Amino acid sequence: MKSIRVFLVVLLVAIITLANFAAAVRGYLGSMDEAERLFNQRLLQQVDLLNYVLPARYEEYLQRSSVEIFPFQNNAERLNLSPAIAELQFQWVSNDGALLARSAAMPDELIGELKTGYQFVNFNHYRWHVLVAPAANNTGWYLLAERDDQRYRLAESMILQAVFPMIITIPIVGLVIWWVLGIGLRPVSSLAKEFHAREATDLRPIEQQDMPSELIQLAQSANELLRRLESSFLREQRFSADAAHELRTPIAALMIHCDNLLHDIDPAPESAYKLQQGIKRMRYLVEQILLLNKTSPDHFMSQFKSVDLTALVKHVIVSSSDALSEKNLTIEFDGDRCWVEGDAAALETLINNLLGNAIKYTPEDGKIILHTWLRGKEVVFEIIDNGPGIPADQYERVFDRFYRLHGDRHDSRTPGCGLGLSIVKQVVDLHRARIHLTRSPFESGLSVIVTFAACEKGETAQ
Repeated sequence: MKSIRVFLVVLLVAIITLANFAAAVRGYLGSMDEAERLFNQRLLQQVDLLNYVLPARYEEYLQRSSVEIFPFQNNAERLNLSPAIAELQFQWVSNDGALLARSAAMPDELIGELKTGYQFVNFNHYRWHVLVAPAANNTGWYLLAERDDQRYRLAESMILQAVFPMIITIPIVGLVIWWVLGIGLRPVSSLAKEFHAREATDLRPIEQQDMPSELIQLAQSANELLRRLESSFLREQRFSADAAHELRTPIAALMIHCDNLLHDIDPAPESAYKLQQGIKRMRYLVEQILLLNKTSPDHFMSQFKSVDLTALVKHVIVSSSDALSEKNLTIEFDGDRCWVEGDAAALETLINNLLGNAIKYTPEDGKIILHTWLRGKEVVFEIIDNGPGIPADQYERVFDRFYRLHGDRHDSRTPGCGLGLSIVKQVVDLHRARIHLTRSPFESGLSVIVTFAACEKGETAQ
């Protein structure tokens, strides 16, 4: 069931159609019985008419002619009803069965038994409904006949005129039901829109004021879920804060003792230097994990604001001057003044990680280029290096957590844990941006392009 509204419309229209069909069948059968009664009553009325007309006309005819039978074969003399209703035919016979008069369509032979009542007789290739009734003053019998097919055709035409509007109204009723259900389901649409418009961090309970009783239970369940989620997020935040404190303190102590050990022992053994590298790697891993947790959608509590991306890039370049000088790297920056909607801390993390990777993998005396361009309604941030680059078939894989190209076997002596680009991708997704990896315009290297939606200076995101 893909749509409750469609399901209800189809179901209700089917029920109405079935009810109309049952009512139409019952009405049809009842109307046919009523039409049969009315037609039979009309035959009885024609008997009175024949009693009034035929004997007088017969006496007058006998006075002018010695012929015993005067047939009504002339169209002007036939007893016809209105063309809109069934045509009546008759025979007038004496008590001994001799034919005294007939209409033009009747045969010369007696069409039925002389027995009072209704009969069905076949002649002239049709089935006829025949009324046999005694004539007045015991002057014989009248046999009035009416074609069965004409009776049913006339009855059905009158009945279908009453049934046809019922059929026509079914599509109209369907449209009305669709419209009414749309009005009735508006609270559901409003609730869905409210959920859709909320940010991932908005865990406020749903207002139940003026809410239909059918949705109150759903709202209560949703509020309970939001409450549990908020409690869970708060516990994780407390854990992150506690972990940051509990992990950083002993690692810092280890670093101090290791540095002291290297200072006190001359020459220091190779194992001491390996210990120092291991502690640095552990410190870097802890910092990256805590940073990854901080920038996750569930804990991203800051409201987006307008951020000067160009100024932020310049700030990160200045902060990385020592690392650039250590490897004698040349760095260039050019671009437009660009503003994006986002969180300044998260964007700084993104730029730091991308520039840190470029510094880490670019060889000494290498070159790094950064750009911020305004392209219509988009802002493009690009960072290019002339390092070893990444194979094209690994472009998507490098965003996986803890994945490092060639494992730990790389030329950089800077520790890594495979979380840098995962954090970058997470920040990109949080800002509804796009990231694209491609080959550097140098002989080797990598070009990383991040595309944001542009905004006006000072505009705050909602």
